[in-house]
Amino acid sequence: MLLSNELLFLTAEKPALAEASGGFAKQVLVLAMAEPNSAANREFLAKVLAAAQLNLAQDTLLAEIPAGEPRALAPELQERQPKQVLVFGLSPAQLGLSIEVQAYHPFKFYGSTWLFADPLSTLEPDKTKKTQLWTALKQIFL
Repeated sequence: MLLSNELLFLTAEKPALAEASGGFAKQVLVLAMAEPNSAANREFLAKVLAAAQLNLAQDTLLAEIPAGEPRALAPELQERQPKQVLVFGLSPAQLGLSIEVQAYHPFKFYGSTWLFADPLSTLEPDKTKKTQLWTALKQIFL
């Protein structure tokens, strides 16, 4: 029986990077919310990363995660040890992280530089958010 002041956390059984793809040459982990227009999102993401001198297929490890489906990320972080983690459209809680974040503001956590941003489909048509993303990416990569 749980008391009213006890917390209960659900843990994800599926690893966050179960279906990830990419060469991971520059140790950049990209986690994006899976959306119906994923091919267009990947194309947009590839352009954004190219501006930061990264190749999506060679330099990163990309995992598209369905919205609302919790995933276990901590074991993957220990194993892969990414230098940077870019998160698009996913909350820290969905990734099993108990942290508060401010979108478009890079921060250090768990030995990596992290950046949380809106879903890719929201970013592409929004000039203000794209500018915020570019400013943050310059801080991290350039």
